[in-house]
Amino acid sequence: KKKEIKISNTAQVSKNCKIAKNVSIGDFTIIKEGLTIGPGTVINNHVIIEANTIIGDNCYIKSGSIIGEDGFGFEKNESGAHLRFPHIGNVIIGNSVEIGSNTVIARGTLESTIIENNVKIDDQVFIAHNVKVGLSSMILASSEISGSSKIGKNCWIGPNSSIRDGLVIGDNVFVGIGSVISENIASKNKIS
Repeated sequence: KKKEIKISNTAQVSKNCKIAKNVSIGDFTIIKEGLTIGPGTVINNHVIIEANTIIGDNCYIKSGSIIGEDGFGFEKNESGAHLRFPHIGNVIIGNSVEIGSNTVIARGTLESTIIENNVKIDDQVFIAHNVKVGLSSMILASSEISGSSKIGKNCWIGPNSSIRDGLVIGDNVFVGIGSVISENIASKNKIS
């Protein structure tokens, strides 16, 4: 079903964004400064996209998603108090990416959080700072990928899965429903 191509009157779009002509932005969506959005992209209602995010061509972002806000990063000072670690990176989303409703993708700390081309992300997924998700991977409902993890290309991350921070998941890996991944996983033969 084709959606009407328009920017809603209730959307808040910062003036210094680069938005292609045939982009649709839904009701009460907030687009912050320095954003780039490629042609054919559809952003539904009540979405928040923070500054300096880059979104490719023909993407689909469903309602309630939050992209590019600070992640959960703290360091202890000499007294043992937790201090927020600054997140000065951004989020880069490739072409033909789908992001489900109420999904959160945190911006990188010092680098970018990267979602490569043709990735499909289901509803209520959390992707932490500095994560990289490889080409054509699928991340299903309620999965959580902790900071600085790398997901290879053509992976399938099952619903309610958790991936510990800093891990490397190789190409063509199938992670079953409800899995807790605490070690690196090498690339596999191609999955169908």
